[in-house]
Amino acid sequence: MPLRNGQHGYGAATKLLHWLTVGAITGQFLVGYSVRGELDDHGGRAVALDHGHGGSGSDDDGGEGFEQLFSGGFGLPELHVVLGLSILALGVLRVLWRYVGSLPPWAPSLSNTERTLEGLLEKALLALLFLIPISGLLLVGTGEDDYLPLHVAAHVAFFVALGLHLALVLKHTVIHRDRHLARML
Repeated sequence: MPLRNGQHGYGAATKLLHWLTVGAITGQFLVGYSVRGELDDHGGRAVALDHGHGGSGSDDDGGEGFEQLFSGGFGLPELHVVLGLSILALGVLRVLWRYVGSLPPWAPSLSNTERTLEGLLEKALLALLFLIPISGLLLVGTGEDDYLPLHVAAHVAFFVALGLHLALVLKHTVIHRDRHLARML
């Protein structure tokens, strides 16, 4: 399998970046919702910042955010931050790879409308690879909930874009049986 994209379809590097991103995002949401459940069981988001020692998320020295998050060991909240940073790094790699490489031709079975939709979804999903982790890092870094509406809205936008992307792939894979999914495997 060629490394780069071409007339043959997606290359190994694009496929690897795609599936690493899928894995990191899946892990991130599983950890994120587990952290949220853990925090809700212990009285709110402050637990992530002070590891269950009570309080408002700040210590007597006024420290909060990342410094306090990583001061008590490595658990789910810290893994959530590390995964967010990994997703940002994958986003950068994907944008750079797309800049230095080219995209393969569209799948011939896609209509013009579907090509437009898929192009818009791809751009939205790439943008959300940055927006979700950055808004999450701002939440942790500031220790404030000012960025929570943006973080939640970005999650909603992500699930809408992902749902439309998966629907288009499944339509062509299951209904039209045109090996659309096989292009990325």
